[in-house]
Amino acid sequence: MVISMNKIIRYGIFILIVLVYAEYTYAARKTLAEVDPKLYVNANVDKAKVTIGDKIKYKITVDFPEGIEVLLPEIKDEVGGIAVKDFGIEESRNEKGRITQEIWYTLETFNTGSYIIPAFDIKYKTRPGTEEAVVKTPEVFIEVVTTLDEDASDVRGIMPTVAINKSYSRLYYIIAIVFGVLAITGAIILFLYRRKQKEIEFIPEPLPAHQIAYNELERLRALDLISEGRIKEYYYRLSNIVRHYIESRFKLMAPERTTEEFLAEMTVTDRLSEVHKELISNFLEHCDMVKFAAYGPDSREIENAFNSAIKLVDETREISEKE
Repeated sequence: MVISMNKIIRYGIFILIVLVYAEYTYAARKTLAEVDPKLYVNANVDKAKVTIGDKIKYKITVDFPEGIEVLLPEIKDEVGGIAVKDFGIEESRNEKGRITQEIWYTLETFNTGSYIIPAFDIKYKTRPGTEEAVVKTPEVFIEVVTTLDEDASDVRGIMPTVAINKSYSRLYYIIAIVFGVLAITGAIILFLYRRKQKEIEFIPEPLPAHQIAYNELERLRALDLISEGRIKEYYYRLSNIVRHYIESRFKLMAPERTTEEFLAEMTVTDRLSEVHKELISNFLEHCDMVKFAAYGPDSREIENAFNSAIKLVDETREISEKE
């Protein structure tokens, strides 16, 4: 009877320890899930193996809690050696207050081979004024193949020997045809060369940087992205127009750098006046707030941003000799 009672006591203590540990583990997991401040990053493509000319959708996804400032990578003309045909940005928010931002690219290439889309730096700040942290996206592998069947084969047996006809009349015909084709080809090449020379003589002068900027700004206004609710994409395009104008006009590497890097260089250059430096600084900081900090501008701020771009081009454009 004593032995039985000891076993009951030991079993009771064991069960009590298990219940206490389970309760502690559940509470710890619940607390972690409620206050998890981590930033998650992923990158993927819809198809890892494609044929020449196929469209590839590459997507970078960033999931983070509200209050974190995230800086997405700048949009470029190519990603991992593959041309970018289109891009867009989407944002959503769940019931727990977490924000999901997605930047997608439509890629296309007509060259076969293996491509590796490199890791991109996603910069973020947990609080204003704190030092930037960086997390990298994973590399993505893409293989581009031809539409030909690699397993197809056309192996035939050895043909039987045949007697060679020693008549050279066919050879003469072939030689005459070859010379005729060469003569026609030479005439066509000469014709095209002369026409090309005439076209070169009438090539118009390249457009100046400010005219290109005016054209791009008018094209952006015609897209009417604001009425469609595509505010972030509108600000991406507006910011890129101004950055490319600054690069072409003042030879400052604006598109390839972050706003902070560019503003640091701009403070020591004498190619811009102090007034224009302040205008550019305010313009780029406002654009970054909309692009990366989930700031929603009103219609007046949107119009002011567009007018600031026009004003910068108007006041800094290169004056021609005729003007």
